[in-house]
Amino acid sequence: MEVVTLTCGLVGGDTVQSSLSGSLAVCISHLTQNSEELKSLKFLEQLLGKIPLVHIDDVCEAHIFCMENPSITNGRFLCANSFVSSQEIANYYLLNYPEIQLKQQ
Repeated sequence: MEVVTLTCGLVGGDTVQSSLSGSLAVCISHLTQNSEELKSLKFLEQLLGKIPLVHIDDVCEAHIFCMENPSITNGRFLCANSFVSSQEIANYYLLNYPEIQLKQQ
């Protein structure tokens, strides 16, 4: 049996769910001002130094790539296309959505 492990960073992007995924909720915790999710974001940053982010489309492509390439066997991969700080996430929202008030951290 051949196994590939594809570990993902925080996954963002469109969803068909009627509610936010846990990953997306943590990604937008600066906007929702949910203290528990913001704590999770900060903990992840403390643990790893930066927060790994990936878009759902990239996760789907990575899964397909692993299935279509038999040479990728018994591997372990991290699927992330950005590594950012929580301050960089907050700055992004401040720059692109100035009408939204963020709580000072």
